[in-house]
Amino acid sequence: MKKALFAFATGAVVFGASAADGTFSASAVINGVRYYVYDVDGAKLSKANGAVQFIYNGTVLGAGTYGFLTDGLFSAGTISIPGQAGQTVAITIEVWDKTKAATYDIASAFGPYWLPQTVTITLGGAGTPAATPAPLTGYTGGQAFLPVPEPTTVALAALGLGGLLFVRRRK
Repeated sequence: MKKALFAFATGAVVFGASAADGTFSASAVINGVRYYVYDVDGAKLSKANGAVQFIYNGTVLGAGTYGFLTDGLFSAGTISIPGQAGQTVAITIEVWDKTKAATYDIASAFGPYWLPQTVTITLGGAGTPAATPAPLTGYTGGQAFLPVPEPTTVALAALGLGGLLFVRRRK
């Protein structure tokens, strides 16, 4: 009976340790270095306008959308991923100007937009006491881009305009 109880207790401790939440520090300030987000005009994305979200396996983490700590820098505190303590995971970071679009998907469709960044980090949270959150290593800041129409789109528009001019001239 004692052996069975010991085996159950040992299994519960091992499962509890492996099922702990993995954590990372969701901040653009990494080991004292600041990784800014810039707008299309080269200015830091304003604190009032900046929005960021973190995605793991297709799921938005934490409360979803976070704001900026100061112009060009976000900080969302510590974010947990259930059952992933000590694991190496890929996190996608999406940043956008929330005054131009409510979501990153809308912002990336109509621009200006920031390319999403995927970082691979080994999460904290394992052990007793739990390890400190992992820094967001691999993040390099960002620069916004304006979408540029493809050459075929421009050629089609020119062809249509030429056709309209031709029809008008014939009349």
